[in-house]
Amino acid sequence: MKIIAELCQNHNGDINTLKDMVVKSAESGADIVKIQSIKANSLTERKEFESFRKYSDEYKRLASLELSIDDELEFIHTAKANNVIPMTTIFSPNHYDYYNSLGYDYLKLSGYSMEAFDYGLKLDKFNFKHLVFSTSSLTLDEIKQCIDNLQGIDFTILHCVCLYPTPVEKVNLSSIEYLKTLHDKVGFSDHSNNLLISKQAILQGIDMLERHFTILSKEKTRDGQVSINPQELRQLNQFRKYSREQQFRIINSFNDKQKFNHTYYKRRLQW
Repeated sequence: MKIIAELCQNHNGDINTLKDMVVKSAESGADIVKIQSIKANSLTERKEFESFRKYSDEYKRLASLELSIDDELEFIHTAKANNVIPMTTIFSPNHYDYYNSLGYDYLKLSGYSMEAFDYGLKLDKFNFKHLVFSTSSLTLDEIKQCIDNLQGIDFTILHCVCLYPTPVEKVNLSSIEYLKTLHDKVGFSDHSNNLLISKQAILQGIDMLERHFTILSKEKTRDGQVSINPQELRQLNQFRKYSREQQFRIINSFNDKQKFNHTYYKRRLQW
């Protein structure tokens, strides 16, 4: 099982903070470090932004978080120098060709980008070692279509709920079991503020766990409330090394309010 430290926008656009995050992630047990290759123009050109977030304000915020190409190359170099896998998320198919040749080992496509992705044109030139896509905004039919389209590519599906933070009753970890019937590599992108949820997913036998990660105080980054720190990452790294029996005992040592065999875990699939 691999752990992704999702550095997301927690670097606040500063390359030195980003490099420090890579080092701390590696020291704390991450296997993969991921950023988001943000391009403000492509993210804010969608009409739906106008309905819930003012375009000009969002553009300024995203533009301040953009990394230069030199920054991204430095990120890749720092990751490899610290023996962790460099990964990025791209949000538009228009950026695929460029990032396909930049030197990233892993690529993630967000759920809402999958529908627009031109598989026939792009995947015959796939240079990444592994592809990850999250279910987030996808319907069940769309997930199945993505799986069909990705045949011949090494990929992992991440169960994901796009609520930040995700309330316990919305986590729906039973989806992981269903996704395993569709594909052999399934993981979890955890946006909760609860380590126990991640531990339960590990006990369920996921192949990959993604957690937002920060070295700054939670109030200093937009994603701080759903981000874990180095100490918490070390806890997850230690937990995954335990046997299933040990993991089960640890989870069941919590009181009834904290345990996972209650409402949200028993919920059926919502697709």
